[in-house]
Amino acid sequence: MRRTFCRPLSRMRNEVTVLLLFMLGGCAGVTPQEPTAVYNSAELLPYSRPGTGRIVGQAFLKNVMGEVKYATGNTVWLHPVTSLTTEWFTKHVVHEVPLVLGNPHPDDYSRQTLADAEGRFEFAGLPPGDYYLTCLIAWGVPTDIGVLPTGSIAYAKVTVRNGETVKAIVTR
Repeated sequence: MRRTFCRPLSRMRNEVTVLLLFMLGGCAGVTPQEPTAVYNSAELLPYSRPGTGRIVGQAFLKNVMGEVKYATGNTVWLHPVTSLTTEWFTKHVVHEVPLVLGNPHPDDYSRQTLADAEGRFEFAGLPPGDYYLTCLIAWGVPTDIGVLPTGSIAYAKVTVRNGETVKAIVTR
């Protein structure tokens, strides 16, 4: 009797595994969009100068149960706002649309740092301007078929002025 109970359960696990692989494969089949923004070096000129602005913040997400998942040890990225980064931010980060890679310049003047155990981070010596903050936060969810990865990109947009400290919450 116990054997007949286990057999359908193991079949169900296999079906769930196949379903998940099918769903993940479907995501991989999405055709990336060609970016429409054009690189303009003049947009980056303000970010090439020294500055005295500072951003302090915390990166985290909440799961469906309301539990906070901090960006512990994760990379927090700071990107100057330009035509290229705005298109990338809006389409890829916010709306999760894949974009074709190829422009070598989007990371000009980007910075990165690691978040601490509570997802806190800091960027100093920033020139005045607008910036996007992004951080990939992922964790595992235990299921009957193993631990499944989940998470997302946390983000924020901030404006920095010389001599100013901006507090940022990077989440979704």
